[in-house]
Amino acid sequence: MLITSDSIEDFRKYLASGRWEEDFEYRTPDGQAEMLDMLDALFNLCELADDILTKKLYKNMRGEGRTVPFSAASLLPSEPEK
Repeated sequence: MLITSDSIEDFRKYLASGRWEEDFEYRTPDGQAEMLDMLDALFNLCELADDILTKKLYKNMRGEGRTVPFSAASLLPSEPEK
């Protein structure tokens, strides 16, 4: 399963709007624990993504990667030359 930019943006809006907190208050203790576990999993995912991005960024800064200006798109593998 691939997470889309749209789904990430939708979740960001959900958190920013305060709806997550409202939903949390109406949940049972088990439901609240599930919501907190989901946020904990999201933090763990963000840490992993940060580690990967940092490795790629440092690789590019050392000149081991592409020599184009840095952007997230520059982290994608290049297509083989024909």
